[in-house]
Amino acid sequence: MNALRAPGFTTESHRRLQLDPGWLRLPPGWVLDRVVGVAIDSRGFVYLAHRGEHPVLCFRPDGTFSHEIGSGHHRATTAYDLRGPVPIPIATRCWMHGLHIDPWDNVWITDVGRHLIMKFTPEGALALTLGVDGESGCDERRFGQPTHICVVPSGDLFITDGYGNSRIVHCRADGTYLREWGTRGTAPGEFHTPHVITADAAGLLYMTDRENDRIQVFDQTGRVVDVWPNLHSVDGLTVAPDGFLYGSAGIDNAILRLDRKGRVLDVWALPGTLHYPHAVAVNAHGDIFTAETGDNWVVTGRLPEQRTCAPREGPEGSALQRFRIVA
Repeated sequence: MNALRAPGFTTESHRRLQLDPGWLRLPPGWVLDRVVGVAIDSRGFVYLAHRGEHPVLCFRPDGTFSHEIGSGHHRATTAYDLRGPVPIPIATRCWMHGLHIDPWDNVWITDVGRHLIMKFTPEGALALTLGVDGESGCDERRFGQPTHICVVPSGDLFITDGYGNSRIVHCRADGTYLREWGTRGTAPGEFHTPHVITADAAGLLYMTDRENDRIQVFDQTGRVVDVWPNLHSVDGLTVAPDGFLYGSAGIDNAILRLDRKGRVLDVWALPGTLHYPHAVAVNAHGDIFTAETGDNWVVTGRLPEQRTCAPREGPEGSALQRFRIVA
């Protein structure tokens, strides 16, 4: 990664976010544990992915539970921290990561523990699996802890293969491999933890290059269109119905709004209200949804990278929250 990290985010907005408490209503006895993904379909139904039991869920626009996605197809595995010279096992759980709803309301999940990308119908039936279950690799069939997927209107798939590898993989709708680009590094077109990928109406691809503190913009052949630097550790990113991009910076407990030139228009940093927003989604009404893992990063020095994640045992702080922008 870059030797010098970008400054952390602090609030820079004349508007504020208003939390809608109690919006989400889980079935009795169900608990969210490390919420990592959120996405919205064409009806306004809200989907979340988390790492506890019943890991992929669908809710109606009013927050009431609708149905489970992929019941019987998810299982606990062990994921590994790959930042050092030797992989270190983290924990055994359902390692959901990326969540995406395609133009036909199919539900796509990346599982970093199993090295898989899975497609489910809107009703929750498994329709397609990419990768080799439990087997890491970097070729036309295998992935290494893939982080996210984006499906464009042509049906083509763009996958950020982002923890074990540093590449974007382009496939046809049926999963047939077409091309890939990227390698570990800091130059344009190189990556360190490609974390999320999303597309705008013109077909441009926006990818959070998290550990390089930037967003990179590509066309669908892999050509670098733009690089937006100095964006500290952006985890989540989505192109909203209003055409703006919304991001989430988990370490800084911040939500961002950017234009499609990379200019930061609003920053809402909300420690104590946000608890590591790992992903973000926006509906047609402009409501902002944050998928929060509950992790708490403690400052240990003056620089953004001088922070450590406080130990935790259970699901405390894990949440899917809804906010509205108010004057």
